[in-house]
Amino acid sequence: MPAVAAARRESRLRRGLYARARQALLSDAGLRLVHAVERMRVLAHPRRLPLRRGSDQREQDRDRDAVMLPAGGGNIGDQAMFEAYLANTPGDVVAVMRDADAYVIPEEDRARVRVLHAPLLSGGTLRGRWGEVCALADQLRAARSFAVIGADIMDGGYNRAEAVTRAEMLRLARRLGADARLLGFSWGQKVDSAASAALARAAREARLFVRDPISAERLDRAGIAAVEAADLVFAADGEREPADVSAWLAQLPDPVVIVNLSGLIERRTDLVPEFVALIDRLTAEGMRVVLLPHCLRDADDDLAVCRRAGEAAARADRVLLVERALRPAEVRWLTARADAVVTGRMHLSILALGQGTPVVVLRTRGKVEGLARMFGLEEYTLDPAPGIGDEAGTALADLFADTTLRERIGARLPHVRALAQRQFAPDERPSAAAV
Repeated sequence: MPAVAAARRESRLRRGLYARARQALLSDAGLRLVHAVERMRVLAHPRRLPLRRGSDQREQDRDRDAVMLPAGGGNIGDQAMFEAYLANTPGDVVAVMRDADAYVIPEEDRARVRVLHAPLLSGGTLRGRWGEVCALADQLRAARSFAVIGADIMDGGYNRAEAVTRAEMLRLARRLGADARLLGFSWGQKVDSAASAALARAAREARLFVRDPISAERLDRAGIAAVEAADLVFAADGEREPADVSAWLAQLPDPVVIVNLSGLIERRTDLVPEFVALIDRLTAEGMRVVLLPHCLRDADDDLAVCRRAGEAAARADRVLLVERALRPAEVRWLTARADAVVTGRMHLSILALGQGTPVVVLRTRGKVEGLARMFGLEEYTLDPAPGIGDEAGTALADLFADTTLRERIGARLPHVRALAQRQFAPDERPSAAAV
Protein backbone atom coordinates (compact mmCIF):
# COMPACT_ATOMS: atom_id res chain seq x y z
CA MET A 1 0.00 0.00 0.00
CA PRO A 2 2.75 2.55 0.74
CA ALA A 3 4.15 1.90 -2.74
CA VAL A 4 0.73 2.53 -4.34
CA ALA A 5 0.30 5.77 -2.37
CA ALA A 6 3.79 6.90 -3.41
CA ALA A 7 3.02 6.14 -7.06
CA ARG A 8 -0.17 8.17 -6.83
CA ARG A 9 1.66 11.11 -5.28
CA GLU A 10 4.28 10.94 -8.02
CA SER A 11 1.58 10.85 -10.67
CA ARG A 12 -0.18 13.88 -9.18
CA LEU A 13 3.13 15.72 -8.97
CA ARG A 14 3.90 15.00 -12.62
CA ARG A 15 0.44 16.17 -13.69
CA GLY A 16 0.84 19.32 -11.63
CA LEU A 17 4.26 20.08 -13.09
CA TYR A 18 2.99 19.45 -16.62
CA ALA A 19 0.01 21.75 -16.06
CA ARG A 20 2.28 24.53 -14.74
CA ALA A 21 4.73 24.10 -17.62
CA ARG A 22 1.88 24.24 -20.14
CA GLN A 23 0.48 27.34 -18.46
CA ALA A 24 3.89 29.02 -18.65
CA LEU A 25 4.33 28.02 -22.30
CA LEU A 26 0.92 29.44 -23.26
CA SER A 27 1.46 32.70 -21.40
CA ASP A 28 2.24 35.88 -23.31
CA ALA A 29 5.93 35.60 -22.40
CA GLY A 30 6.07 31.90 -23.23
CA LEU A 31 4.44 32.25 -26.64
CA ARG A 32 6.56 35.27 -27.46
CA LEU A 33 9.72 33.30 -26.64
CA VAL A 34 8.64 30.30 -28.73
CA HIS A 35 7.99 32.47 -31.77
CA ALA A 36 11.18 34.49 -31.35
CA VAL A 37 13.19 31.25 -31.31
CA GLU A 38 11.33 29.96 -34.39
CA ARG A 39 11.96 33.23 -36.20
CA MET A 40 15.68 33.20 -35.43
CA ARG A 41 15.99 29.58 -36.54
CA VAL A 42 14.19 30.32 -39.80
CA LEU A 43 16.33 33.35 -40.58
CA ALA A 44 19.46 31.31 -39.93
CA HIS A 45 18.16 28.32 -41.90
CA PRO A 46 19.60 27.83 -45.40
CA ARG A 47 17.22 28.44 -48.27
CA ARG A 48 15.79 25.19 -49.58
CA LEU A 49 13.91 26.38 -52.68
CA PRO A 50 16.14 26.67 -55.76
CA LEU A 51 16.92 30.17 -56.98
CA ARG A 52 16.80 31.08 -60.61
CA ARG A 53 20.17 31.20 -62.30
CA GLY A 54 21.97 34.38 -61.36
CA SER A 55 19.24 35.39 -58.92
CA ASP A 56 19.87 36.99 -55.57
CA GLN A 57 16.15 36.78 -54.73
CA ARG A 58 15.32 40.22 -56.03
CA GLU A 59 11.71 41.40 -55.91
CA GLN A 60 11.01 40.20 -59.46
CA ASP A 61 11.88 36.64 -58.41
CA ARG A 62 8.84 36.52 -56.17
CA ASP A 63 6.31 34.60 -58.20
CA ARG A 64 3.45 33.64 -55.86
CA ASP A 65 1.12 34.81 -53.11
CA ALA A 66 0.46 32.84 -49.94
CA VAL A 67 -2.61 32.80 -47.72
CA MET A 68 -3.27 31.16 -44.35
CA LEU A 69 -6.90 30.05 -44.16
CA PRO A 70 -9.31 29.48 -41.26
CA ALA A 71 -10.28 25.92 -40.35
CA GLY A 72 -12.82 25.43 -43.16
CA GLY A 73 -14.09 21.87 -43.36
CA GLY A 74 -17.78 22.30 -44.11
CA ASN A 75 -18.03 25.99 -43.23
CA ILE A 76 -19.56 27.83 -46.19
CA GLY A 77 -18.42 31.18 -44.78
CA ASP A 78 -14.78 30.07 -44.73
CA GLN A 79 -15.16 28.76 -48.29
CA ALA A 80 -16.67 32.09 -49.38
CA MET A 81 -13.73 34.03 -47.89
CA PHE A 82 -11.23 31.76 -49.67
CA GLU A 83 -13.02 32.19 -52.99
CA ALA A 84 -13.12 35.97 -52.49
CA TYR A 85 -9.38 35.97 -51.89
CA LEU A 86 -8.79 33.97 -55.08
CA ALA A 87 -11.10 36.23 -57.08
CA ASN A 88 -8.95 39.23 -56.13
CA THR A 89 -5.50 37.61 -56.29
CA PRO A 90 -4.24 36.79 -59.80
CA GLY A 91 -1.35 34.42 -60.33
CA ASP A 92 -0.09 31.44 -58.38
CA VAL A 93 -1.38 30.99 -54.83
CA VAL A 94 -0.13 28.83 -51.97
CA ALA A 95 -3.02 28.03 -49.63
CA VAL A 96 -2.01 27.06 -46.09
CA MET A 97 -4.69 24.72 -44.72
CA ARG A 98 -5.25 22.79 -41.52
CA ASP A 99 -6.68 19.83 -43.48
CA ALA A 100 -5.84 19.07 -47.08
CA ASP A 101 -9.53 18.62 -47.96
CA ALA A 102 -10.86 21.51 -45.85
CA TYR A 103 -11.66 23.62 -48.93
CA VAL A 104 -12.97 23.13 -52.44
CA ILE A 105 -10.60 24.73 -54.92
CA PRO A 106 -12.77 26.20 -57.71
CA GLU A 107 -12.23 24.41 -61.00
CA GLU A 108 -11.06 27.58 -62.72
CA ASP A 109 -8.33 28.05 -60.08
CA ARG A 110 -7.01 24.51 -59.70
CA ALA A 111 -4.06 24.98 -62.03
CA ARG A 112 -2.72 27.93 -60.02
CA VAL A 113 -3.43 26.94 -56.40
CA ARG A 114 -1.06 24.74 -54.40
CA VAL A 115 -2.02 23.45 -50.97
CA LEU A 116 0.44 23.55 -48.08
CA HIS A 117 -0.92 21.10 -45.52
CA ALA A 118 0.06 22.47 -42.10
CA PRO A 119 -2.32 21.12 -39.44
CA LEU A 120 -0.12 21.90 -36.44
CA LEU A 121 0.86 25.39 -37.54
CA SER A 122 -2.67 26.34 -38.64
CA GLY A 123 -4.11 25.11 -35.37
CA GLY A 124 -1.55 26.87 -33.19
CA THR A 125 -0.04 23.64 -31.87
CA LEU A 126 3.48 24.35 -30.61
CA ARG A 127 5.11 20.91 -30.39
CA GLY A 128 6.31 19.12 -33.51
CA ARG A 129 5.55 21.84 -36.03
CA TRP A 130 9.08 22.88 -36.99
CA GLY A 131 8.85 21.10 -40.35
CA GLU A 132 5.66 22.99 -41.15
CA VAL A 133 7.27 26.32 -40.18
CA CYS A 134 10.18 25.58 -42.52
CA ALA A 135 7.83 24.63 -45.34
CA LEU A 136 5.93 27.89 -44.96
CA ALA A 137 9.17 29.87 -44.74
CA ASP A 138 10.33 28.34 -48.02
CA GLN A 139 7.17 29.60 -49.68
CA LEU A 140 7.43 33.01 -48.06
CA ARG A 141 10.94 33.53 -49.41
CA ALA A 142 9.45 33.32 -52.92
CA ALA A 143 6.15 35.09 -52.15
CA ARG A 144 5.09 38.59 -53.12
CA SER A 145 2.60 38.64 -50.29
CA PHE A 146 1.37 36.67 -47.33
CA ALA A 147 -2.18 37.10 -46.08
CA VAL A 148 -3.89 35.69 -43.02
CA ILE A 149 -7.68 35.55 -43.24
CA GLY A 150 -8.45 36.60 -39.69
CA ALA A 151 -12.26 36.18 -39.47
CA ASP A 152 -13.15 35.77 -35.77
CA ILE A 153 -9.93 33.98 -34.80
CA MET A 154 -7.55 36.81 -33.98
CA ASP A 155 -8.89 38.01 -30.62
CA GLY A 156 -8.11 34.64 -29.05
CA GLY A 157 -11.70 33.91 -28.05
CA TYR A 158 -11.51 30.42 -29.51
CA ASN A 159 -7.82 29.56 -29.17
CA ARG A 160 -5.06 31.77 -27.76
CA ALA A 161 -2.17 29.87 -29.37
CA GLU A 162 -3.80 29.88 -32.80
CA ALA A 163 -4.43 33.62 -32.65
CA VAL A 164 -0.85 34.34 -31.56
CA THR A 165 0.61 31.99 -34.19
CA ARG A 166 -1.24 33.72 -37.02
CA ALA A 167 -0.12 37.15 -35.84
CA GLU A 168 3.49 35.97 -35.53
CA MET A 169 3.45 34.37 -39.00
CA LEU A 170 2.70 37.83 -40.38
CA ARG A 171 5.88 39.08 -38.70
CA LEU A 172 7.86 36.14 -40.05
CA ALA A 173 6.59 36.82 -43.57
CA ARG A 174 7.69 40.42 -43.36
CA ARG A 175 11.17 39.40 -42.17
CA LEU A 176 11.38 37.14 -45.24
CA GLY A 177 10.51 40.03 -47.56
CA ALA A 178 6.82 39.40 -48.29
CA ASP A 179 4.08 42.00 -48.00
CA ALA A 180 2.11 40.90 -44.91
CA ARG A 181 -1.59 41.56 -44.42
CA LEU A 182 -4.29 40.46 -42.00
CA LEU A 183 -7.56 40.40 -43.90
CA GLY A 184 -11.18 40.71 -42.83
CA PHE A 185 -11.07 40.15 -39.07
CA SER A 186 -13.28 41.04 -36.10
CA TRP A 187 -12.16 42.21 -32.67
CA GLY A 188 -14.39 41.30 -29.77
CA GLN A 189 -15.33 43.21 -26.65
CA LYS A 190 -13.54 40.71 -24.42
CA VAL A 191 -10.19 39.69 -25.92
CA ASP A 192 -7.35 37.47 -24.82
CA SER A 193 -4.41 39.47 -23.45
CA ALA A 194 -1.73 37.41 -25.22
CA ALA A 195 -3.59 37.61 -28.53
CA SER A 196 -3.92 41.38 -28.11
CA ALA A 197 -0.20 41.77 -27.40
CA ALA A 198 0.69 39.60 -30.42
CA LEU A 199 -1.56 41.62 -32.73
CA ALA A 200 -0.04 44.87 -31.47
CA ARG A 201 3.41 43.54 -32.41
CA ALA A 202 2.17 42.43 -35.82
CA ALA A 203 0.60 45.84 -36.47
CA ARG A 204 4.06 47.41 -36.47
CA GLU A 205 5.12 45.25 -39.43
CA ALA A 206 1.95 44.23 -41.28
CA ARG A 207 -1.21 45.90 -42.54
CA LEU A 208 -4.31 44.97 -40.55
CA PHE A 209 -7.72 45.24 -42.21
CA VAL A 210 -10.58 45.10 -39.74
CA ARG A 211 -13.99 44.22 -41.15
CA ASP A 212 -16.45 46.40 -39.24
CA PRO A 213 -16.56 49.83 -37.57
CA ILE A 214 -17.20 48.58 -34.03
CA SER A 215 -14.15 46.30 -34.18
CA ALA A 216 -12.17 49.25 -35.55
CA GLU A 217 -13.22 51.36 -32.56
CA ARG A 218 -12.17 48.62 -30.13
CA LEU A 219 -8.77 48.32 -31.79
CA ASP A 220 -8.30 52.07 -31.70
CA ARG A 221 -9.00 52.11 -27.96
CA ALA A 222 -6.43 49.34 -27.54
CA GLY A 223 -3.84 51.37 -29.47
CA ILE A 224 -3.59 48.83 -32.33
CA ALA A 225 -3.32 50.43 -35.77
CA ALA A 226 -5.73 48.97 -38.34
CA VAL A 227 -7.43 50.01 -41.58
CA GLU A 228 -11.22 49.90 -41.56
CA ALA A 229 -12.47 47.61 -44.31
CA ALA A 230 -15.32 45.11 -44.76
CA ASP A 231 -15.61 41.36 -44.84
CA LEU A 232 -13.77 39.69 -47.73
CA VAL A 233 -16.97 38.11 -49.04
CA PHE A 234 -18.24 41.54 -50.11
CA ALA A 235 -15.32 41.61 -52.58
CA ALA A 236 -16.74 38.72 -54.62
CA ASP A 237 -19.88 38.05 -56.59
CA GLY A 238 -21.34 35.53 -59.01
CA GLU A 239 -24.32 33.18 -58.77
CA ARG A 240 -24.86 29.55 -59.63
CA GLU A 241 -28.33 27.99 -59.73
CA PRO A 242 -28.74 24.91 -57.50
CA ALA A 243 -31.06 22.71 -59.55
CA ASP A 244 -32.67 20.90 -56.60
CA VAL A 245 -33.53 24.09 -54.70
CA SER A 246 -34.57 25.87 -57.87
CA ALA A 247 -37.07 23.12 -58.72
CA TRP A 248 -38.70 23.42 -55.28
CA LEU A 249 -38.93 27.20 -55.49
CA ALA A 250 -40.54 26.97 -58.93
CA GLN A 251 -43.49 24.95 -57.62
CA LEU A 252 -45.24 27.95 -56.05
CA PRO A 253 -44.93 31.73 -56.31
CA ASP A 254 -45.32 32.31 -52.55
CA PRO A 255 -42.87 34.48 -50.58
CA VAL A 256 -39.79 32.60 -49.30
CA VAL A 257 -37.89 33.07 -46.05
CA ILE A 258 -34.55 31.37 -45.50
CA VAL A 259 -34.08 30.18 -41.91
CA ASN A 260 -30.75 28.99 -40.51
CA LEU A 261 -30.27 27.38 -37.11
CA SER A 262 -26.68 27.53 -35.88
CA GLY A 263 -25.19 24.38 -34.40
CA LEU A 264 -22.73 26.58 -32.50
CA ILE A 265 -25.53 28.47 -30.76
CA GLU A 266 -27.44 25.24 -30.15
CA ARG A 267 -24.53 23.87 -28.12
CA ARG A 268 -25.27 26.59 -25.54
CA THR A 269 -29.02 27.08 -25.80
CA ASP A 270 -31.75 24.82 -27.25
CA LEU A 271 -33.63 27.15 -29.58
CA VAL A 272 -35.20 24.51 -31.83
CA PRO A 273 -38.70 24.85 -30.26
CA GLU A 274 -38.49 28.63 -30.72
CA PHE A 275 -37.61 28.26 -34.39
CA VAL A 276 -40.31 25.65 -34.95
CA ALA A 277 -42.85 28.18 -33.66
CA LEU A 278 -41.37 30.80 -36.03
CA ILE A 279 -41.53 28.43 -39.00
CA ASP A 280 -45.13 27.51 -38.22
CA ARG A 281 -46.03 31.19 -37.97
CA LEU A 282 -44.46 31.92 -41.35
CA THR A 283 -46.11 28.98 -43.13
CA ALA A 284 -49.49 29.83 -41.57
CA GLU A 285 -49.12 33.33 -43.04
CA GLY A 286 -48.71 31.90 -46.54
CA MET A 287 -44.90 31.86 -46.80
CA ARG A 288 -42.56 29.01 -47.58
CA VAL A 289 -39.39 28.32 -45.63
CA VAL A 290 -36.00 27.05 -46.76
CA LEU A 291 -33.99 25.57 -43.88
CA LEU A 292 -30.42 26.27 -44.90
CA PRO A 293 -27.45 24.87 -42.94
CA HIS A 294 -24.38 27.05 -43.26
CA CYS A 295 -21.86 25.00 -41.32
CA LEU A 296 -21.87 21.23 -41.81
CA ARG A 297 -19.31 19.54 -39.56
CA ASP A 298 -19.25 17.48 -36.40
CA ALA A 299 -18.34 20.15 -33.86
CA ASP A 300 -21.13 22.64 -34.60
CA ASP A 301 -23.34 21.07 -37.25
CA ASP A 302 -26.20 23.23 -38.52
CA LEU A 303 -27.73 20.40 -40.53
CA ALA A 304 -28.65 18.30 -37.50
CA VAL A 305 -30.34 21.27 -35.84
CA CYS A 306 -32.14 22.36 -39.03
CA ARG A 307 -33.34 18.78 -39.53
CA ARG A 308 -34.85 18.71 -36.03
CA ALA A 309 -36.74 21.92 -36.75
CA GLY A 310 -37.95 20.67 -40.12
CA GLU A 311 -39.21 17.39 -38.71
CA ALA A 312 -41.21 19.24 -36.02
CA ALA A 313 -42.76 21.81 -38.37
CA ALA A 314 -46.55 21.63 -38.75
CA ARG A 315 -46.55 22.20 -42.54
CA ALA A 316 -43.75 20.01 -43.89
CA ASP A 317 -45.04 20.55 -47.44
CA ARG A 318 -44.11 24.23 -47.15
CA VAL A 319 -40.62 23.62 -45.75
CA LEU A 320 -37.50 22.59 -47.70
CA LEU A 321 -34.47 21.26 -45.83
CA VAL A 322 -31.25 21.69 -47.81
CA GLU A 323 -29.14 18.68 -46.85
CA ARG A 324 -25.84 19.51 -48.51
CA ALA A 325 -23.27 22.26 -48.31
CA LEU A 326 -24.12 24.74 -51.03
CA ARG A 327 -21.29 26.56 -52.71
CA PRO A 328 -21.12 30.32 -52.00
CA ALA A 329 -22.35 31.11 -55.53
CA GLU A 330 -25.37 28.87 -54.94
CA VAL A 331 -26.12 30.64 -51.66
CA ARG A 332 -25.98 33.96 -53.51
CA TRP A 333 -28.46 32.65 -56.09
CA LEU A 334 -30.82 31.45 -53.37
CA THR A 335 -30.63 34.54 -51.15
CA ALA A 336 -31.23 36.79 -54.15
CA ARG A 337 -34.60 35.07 -54.61
CA ALA A 338 -35.61 35.08 -50.94
CA ASP A 339 -37.74 37.75 -49.32
CA ALA A 340 -35.72 37.64 -46.08
CA VAL A 341 -33.13 35.61 -44.16
CA VAL A 342 -33.09 34.68 -40.47
CA THR A 343 -29.72 33.29 -39.41
CA GLY A 344 -27.35 32.55 -36.59
CA ARG A 345 -24.38 32.57 -39.00
CA MET A 346 -22.81 35.89 -39.91
CA HIS A 347 -21.52 34.88 -43.33
CA LEU A 348 -24.95 33.74 -44.47
CA SER A 349 -26.15 37.26 -43.66
CA ILE A 350 -23.19 38.70 -45.59
CA LEU A 351 -23.97 36.61 -48.66
CA ALA A 352 -27.62 37.74 -48.43
CA LEU A 353 -26.80 41.43 -47.93
CA GLY A 354 -24.47 41.24 -50.91
CA GLN A 355 -27.57 40.36 -52.96
CA GLY A 356 -29.60 43.18 -51.38
CA THR A 357 -31.72 40.81 -49.30
CA PRO A 358 -32.66 41.96 -45.77
CA VAL A 359 -31.63 39.82 -42.80
CA VAL A 360 -32.41 39.16 -39.17
CA VAL A 361 -29.20 38.02 -37.46
CA LEU A 362 -28.54 36.47 -34.07
CA ARG A 363 -25.74 38.17 -32.15
CA THR A 364 -22.71 36.03 -31.26
CA ARG A 365 -19.31 37.01 -29.85
CA GLY A 366 -19.79 40.72 -30.60
CA LYS A 367 -19.09 40.35 -34.33
CA VAL A 368 -22.54 40.97 -35.85
CA GLU A 369 -23.29 44.41 -34.46
CA GLY A 370 -20.62 46.13 -36.57
CA LEU A 371 -21.91 44.50 -39.75
CA ALA A 372 -25.45 45.65 -38.91
CA ARG A 373 -24.24 49.21 -38.39
CA MET A 374 -22.75 49.27 -41.89
CA PHE A 375 -26.23 48.75 -43.33
CA GLY A 376 -28.33 50.52 -40.68
CA LEU A 377 -29.83 47.21 -39.54
CA GLU A 378 -29.10 47.39 -35.81
CA GLU A 379 -32.77 46.78 -34.94
CA TYR A 380 -32.64 43.45 -36.80
CA THR A 381 -29.94 41.88 -34.61
CA LEU A 382 -31.25 39.71 -31.78
CA ASP A 383 -29.85 37.85 -28.79
CA PRO A 384 -29.98 34.03 -29.10
CA ALA A 385 -32.04 33.48 -25.96
CA PRO A 386 -35.43 32.10 -24.97
CA GLY A 387 -38.13 34.16 -26.64
CA ILE A 388 -36.16 34.47 -29.88
CA GLY A 389 -39.01 32.89 -31.88
CA ASP A 390 -41.44 35.70 -31.06
CA GLU A 391 -38.73 38.36 -31.41
CA ALA A 392 -37.68 37.07 -34.84
CA GLY A 393 -41.32 36.94 -35.94
CA THR A 394 -41.84 40.56 -34.88
CA ALA A 395 -38.58 41.62 -36.55
CA LEU A 396 -39.66 39.94 -39.80
CA ALA A 397 -43.03 41.65 -39.67
CA ASP A 398 -41.28 45.02 -39.25
CA LEU A 399 -38.87 44.14 -42.03
CA PHE A 400 -41.66 43.29 -44.49
CA ALA A 401 -43.50 46.49 -43.56
CA ASP A 402 -40.42 48.62 -44.32
CA THR A 403 -40.92 49.22 -48.02
CA THR A 404 -37.65 51.12 -48.49
CA LEU A 405 -35.36 48.64 -46.70
CA ARG A 406 -34.08 46.88 -49.81
CA GLU A 407 -33.42 50.22 -51.44
CA ARG A 408 -31.39 51.39 -48.45
CA ILE A 409 -29.35 48.18 -48.40
CA GLY A 410 -28.66 48.54 -52.12
CA ALA A 411 -27.60 52.16 -51.64
CA ARG A 412 -24.98 51.17 -49.05
CA LEU A 413 -23.60 48.17 -50.91
CA PRO A 414 -21.20 50.05 -53.25
CA HIS A 415 -19.46 51.67 -50.28
CA VAL A 416 -19.20 48.36 -48.41
CA ARG A 417 -17.82 46.62 -51.50
CA ALA A 418 -15.24 49.39 -51.88
CA LEU A 419 -14.17 48.86 -48.26
CA ALA A 420 -13.73 45.16 -48.93
CA GLN A 421 -11.69 45.81 -52.08
CA ARG A 422 -9.37 48.07 -50.07
CA GLN A 423 -7.69 44.96 -48.69
CA PHE A 424 -6.28 44.07 -52.11
CA ALA A 425 -4.99 47.50 -53.12
CA PRO A 426 -1.20 47.90 -53.47
CA ASP A 427 0.40 49.84 -50.67
CA GLU A 428 3.74 50.76 -49.18
CA ARG A 429 4.99 47.91 -47.02
CA PRO A 430 6.00 48.64 -43.44
CA SER A 431 9.70 48.34 -42.77
CA ALA A 432 10.76 45.15 -41.03
CA ALA A 433 11.54 45.55 -37.35
CA ALA A 434 14.37 43.86 -35.53
CA VAL A 435 13.80 40.31 -34.33
